[in-house]
Amino acid sequence: MYTATHKAQIKLKEVNFHLVQTIADQQITEDRLNLQLTRLKMMYELVSALNTAQTLNEIYQIALNGICSALRTSRAAIIITDANHGLKHQESVGLSQDYQQSIEAFYQTPFQKEIETKKAQPFASSAINPSDIRLQSVCNAENIGALAIFPLEYERQHLGNIVAYFDAPKEFTEEEVQLTQTVVTYIAIALTRKQAEQALKESQQFIQRITDTTPNILYIYDLEERRNVYCNQTIAHVLGYSSLEIQSMDELMLGNLVHPDDLSKVKDHYEDINNGNREDSFVIEYRMKDVHGKWQWFYSQEAVFLRNADGKVKQVIGSASDITKLKEVEIKLQLSLTEKEVLLREIHHRVKNNLSVVDSLLSMQARYIDDAESLKAISDSQRRIHTMSLIHEQLYQSHDVDKVDFHEYLHRLVGNLYSSTNFNTQQIELKLDIKPTLLDIDTAIPMGLIVNELLTNAFKYAFPNDHQGLIEVILYQSDDDNNLHLIIRDNGIGISKDVNSNGTDSLGLRLVRILAQQIRADLDLSCSVGTSFHFTLRANAIA
Repeated sequence: MYTATHKAQIKLKEVNFHLVQTIADQQITEDRLNLQLTRLKMMYELVSALNTAQTLNEIYQIALNGICSALRTSRAAIIITDANHGLKHQESVGLSQDYQQSIEAFYQTPFQKEIETKKAQPFASSAINPSDIRLQSVCNAENIGALAIFPLEYERQHLGNIVAYFDAPKEFTEEEVQLTQTVVTYIAIALTRKQAEQALKESQQFIQRITDTTPNILYIYDLEERRNVYCNQTIAHVLGYSSLEIQSMDELMLGNLVHPDDLSKVKDHYEDINNGNREDSFVIEYRMKDVHGKWQWFYSQEAVFLRNADGKVKQVIGSASDITKLKEVEIKLQLSLTEKEVLLREIHHRVKNNLSVVDSLLSMQARYIDDAESLKAISDSQRRIHTMSLIHEQLYQSHDVDKVDFHEYLHRLVGNLYSSTNFNTQQIELKLDIKPTLLDIDTAIPMGLIVNELLTNAFKYAFPNDHQGLIEVILYQSDDDNNLHLIIRDNGIGISKDVNSNGTDSLGLRLVRILAQQIRADLDLSCSVGTSFHFTLRANAIA
């Protein structure tokens, strides 16, 4: 009986022990789960707080609170290396200013700088007392018995260190180390992201300041949406509209602001870009209306800014310069040029009329002269006057008052001479090979007089006794040196080899020599077959 009762008591004790052990194990497991839940909740709150932080200082404060909570301490600091490789307390909690200044001063010495910059900090698994006696003295004055350093690193970039301070040395549990590593990693990611955001924001602000201070209107035009998606502040100074007003016009912007006469040109311009008919950069001029209704001229330089996945241009970026004043000056210059052209035409017309008056006076004078030589001299003078008058008449009728179409002029001059000379047209054949040439009046008049003198002489003397023959007038510009060549030749009896244009008594040939010198032309006279005059004008002597 006793033995059975004793055995039952022993069995009951074993059951009670196992029950207590199970309850204890369950309690431990529950405590661990609660601790994990608490830490997960802490991590969730930490990450949420880091993601919503607006400034670096907010991240620093959240980071210190998180590290203090994870390691159950009330003192911590974020320390960075400044530009001079010295240490600086970026943010701290529970530390005096004297302590922070003492630590920073300690690491300002060149020797300590070199040690600190070369030393790679491992991730701490315990809190220990500094090995340097001077640092121990500084820590003791702050009642710091131990510290742990956790490097802030992300993508191989060292951002600084988080330092946790304790009253005594402490060995961290594996869970504390893992938790701290997770906390520090999230802090490093948040700091890197925020620093990148701030750098991007500063870069955008810098670019915005540049765009807002440039005198040109900078804009981005979307070809698909047919509206401006960006304008700098210069548009407000130039046209009086704000950037928001321009963007709010949407597709109506071009129709509201661009001059009706330029609207189709601007639309075609963007249509060509959209169809890929233009290069990556292009220019266009147009007028736009300011807020007061005044039209202003713009010169836009544009380039491709954005393409779709298929390579088609979606947006162009442009810089529009206000050229209104330049256009006003251009218009004034054009009006002034037009007035001068009208004046020059009037001058040529009056010169022609005056030459006609002189020609008429000579004709009247010829009626009272019986001497044959005198009549011949008057007739020669009238032909020369007519040669000069013909140029002024052509300039008066021409679109270009500065240049003479020498091709047209020679045809008219030679035709007049051919029809006014008393000879049988069946007797002499006239062949013209005249290339299009533009000459200024200072070259055209001497050249015309030369042609007049030589053709007149050929008509009179090259073919005596009704001999038949050929007279050629050739004008061309050589391709190799751009020199101008005038050739007048015939296959008549030719002039005597003893005749010298420099010493001859003929007024016509002396005039030819003088005129050739005036226009700096080289003269090659050949009498082998008939007579050939070859004039060469250097390219630099042709206006």
